[in-house]
Amino acid sequence: MAEYRDPQDRTDPSVASDQPVSRRRRSSAAPSRRGSQKNDTTAGTSDLPQDVQQQVVFGIFAVMLIGMTVFQKIGYSPNKATVMPLIIAISYAALGVGILFAKPVFRPERLMLYLAVVVTSTVSNLLFSRTYSLNSMALYYVLYLPFVVAFETQRATYRRCLEFFSTVMLAFAVVVWLQHLTQFTVGWQYWPNLDKLVPKRFLIPEFNYLQPIEWGVNLMKPSGVAFLEVSILSQFLTFALLIELLFLQRTWRAVFFGGTLFATFAGTGLLLLVVSLPIVLLKMNTRTFAIILATAFVAAFVALQLHWFDFVAHRFGEFQVGGSSANSRFIAPLDRIRDALADPTAVYAGVGAGQIERGGSTFWWPLVKASVEYGLVEGILLYVFFFVAMLDHAPSKQLVFVLAIWFSFEATLLTALNPLTCVMLSSMFYMREERPRRRRSSRLAEEDGAVAAAPVPALG
Repeated sequence: MAEYRDPQDRTDPSVASDQPVSRRRRSSAAPSRRGSQKNDTTAGTSDLPQDVQQQVVFGIFAVMLIGMTVFQKIGYSPNKATVMPLIIAISYAALGVGILFAKPVFRPERLMLYLAVVVTSTVSNLLFSRTYSLNSMALYYVLYLPFVVAFETQRATYRRCLEFFSTVMLAFAVVVWLQHLTQFTVGWQYWPNLDKLVPKRFLIPEFNYLQPIEWGVNLMKPSGVAFLEVSILSQFLTFALLIELLFLQRTWRAVFFGGTLFATFAGTGLLLLVVSLPIVLLKMNTRTFAIILATAFVAAFVALQLHWFDFVAHRFGEFQVGGSSANSRFIAPLDRIRDALADPTAVYAGVGAGQIERGGSTFWWPLVKASVEYGLVEGILLYVFFFVAMLDHAPSKQLVFVLAIWFSFEATLLTALNPLTCVMLSSMFYMREERPRRRRSSRLAEEDGAVAAAPVPALG
């Protein structure tokens, strides 16, 4: 058998070394790995084992998810002008524990862009706005600060987080069907109602918690008891459905989520699903596609028999009707930003933080609110920061696409649930490339095995 010789070793092979060849190879590679971590600005001060740190990352996700769902409607609201959602405190506490015990990563790109958002919005208000709300500005800065921090995450940990999300939403899907069972037997009035069970000052106001399926019909859309309104529940069910289709591939659970999505009678979740279908179809295998397609046909037939389309079809004609839900959500925001940009100063100045029109059912997209209140430059800068944070070593660019569509057109700038959900599902995870490292480790293992198998020359 030929004797193994390290190509980097220029010593005489007949002379034995006190240090094994394999150890010399590993120590020579170590500085480059440490250097790459340094370039990634890892602030890993925790001495906990890696598996324990991954448990902490999962714990951060789990705590935030429970806050986003179970405690979504809970907050402190002493008056209409001041609302402090509980999920802000929960998220900050979870992320703070992660900074102490996991391995946080602070990327300079994220930090500089966040500071640029803060500086430009502050200057815009102080120099060019006659009236502005300090509370609105403070809430803006607080809600988007969590995009700055991330945690080193392994693929197995991220998958575990997605499985937990699916399981939590599975429980809420069961609640939806129990609500329907209740209202078709004894009446929706027997639903658990947080508006009656929790004091008003501890609830987040200005959401349609109870909403009829059709005006004049004594049937209500189920909101899962804990959700602010049924549209948000339908959006979270869509996230769970897409997670199953894109990552977990559990067909029957996906079918159950799809059926429950129809049972909410909410259009925003279905709209998000339709927009996201192209990326789903690209990753879906043939068997799953066939089952989903067959299930869709069955669901459409059942919906037709239950007159589901009669309840929701009229919503498609609301886009051009002023004051309607569809118009307020998708048409009015475009009209408002077009009117604002008619003024040349709107590029760098706005009407002031918190000064955009309030009341009614108008739904201001994040880009619209930021641009109208702070100026177009601020709105664009916010989105640059958002996408950089979301795509920075993201575990799934497909899910980033879905979240970006949702945040842009079905969310609002200062509703705490919206940016914090994007943090929870994407930007808090920092996924290092593992494949090249595994190939290198495999090659080194083979070479080490060759060293162990090679005959050692006798001395003397």
